[in-house]
Amino acid sequence: MKTRKVALSLAFMAMFSSLIYAETADEEIARLKKENELLELQKKNADLKNNKAKNESVQSSNVDKSGFLGFCKGEYANTGCFIGAEVGYAPSVKNYFFADYSGTSITQNTYALPINLILGWQVYGAKNWGWNFKAFFGYAGYSSDITFDGILAKFNSSALHYGIEASYLYDFIISQQHTFGMNVGIGGYEFGTFIGQSVDIGGVVMESLDSYTKTSFISSIGVHYFLNVNHQFWLTYKYKSGYNVGDGGSRNVEGIQVKHSSTPNNVLTFAYAYKF
Repeated sequence: MKTRKVALSLAFMAMFSSLIYAETADEEIARLKKENELLELQKKNADLKNNKAKNESVQSSNVDKSGFLGFCKGEYANTGCFIGAEVGYAPSVKNYFFADYSGTSITQNTYALPINLILGWQVYGAKNWGWNFKAFFGYAGYSSDITFDGILAKFNSSALHYGIEASYLYDFIISQQHTFGMNVGIGGYEFGTFIGQSVDIGGVVMESLDSYTKTSFISSIGVHYFLNVNHQFWLTYKYKSGYNVGDGGSRNVEGIQVKHSSTPNNVLTFAYAYKF
């Protein structure tokens, strides 16, 4: 009888142990299965990243840079070289004229419509932002009427403007046909060579004045619109900090010290450029 009880106890313990083992084994199998699924998911993510990097590399390497201006091209469609024209409106130019024999100075407000040839290169680092680098060369006339010692005369003033600008571009709307965004000048430098300076009374030039050159730092902000990538339109406000009243040309005319200057500090420009 005692032996039978021992046998039954051993059988019960064996059955209980097998149940515990089976449960533990199932848990271990489930754990290993989850670990395997996690490893497979991590491997898929790594493969996707590698494929994306390879596709981007292939896309970049497949850019056709052959032909005329091929070196300008890049991965993104808005990258490229461009050429165009820029027309501006300078609403508050101040013409200054001073002659020391009477101690009288005259400041006359006028406006100007400068026009520039522009060319340069823009490069996009992503689909919606990039950099624009351009050079420009143009002309503006700043002549205005003045009254000096009760006599109506014309102060002739014009200038050649040339320099470089760099702008940051950020696009809000991007599609195959239309791109719209804003541009902020990150730096620009302009030279203004003022030529043909003279005073004209009744069609008679009394005395030609000396030409002079001033430099100016340019800051700007504006918007741009690209049509089918190639046709680009820009509306930009620029401030030029280097032109100051009285800081211009100076000449001694028969013992009389004459000073003159023009100050095209603010200008609103509209530009069109064709991107190759």
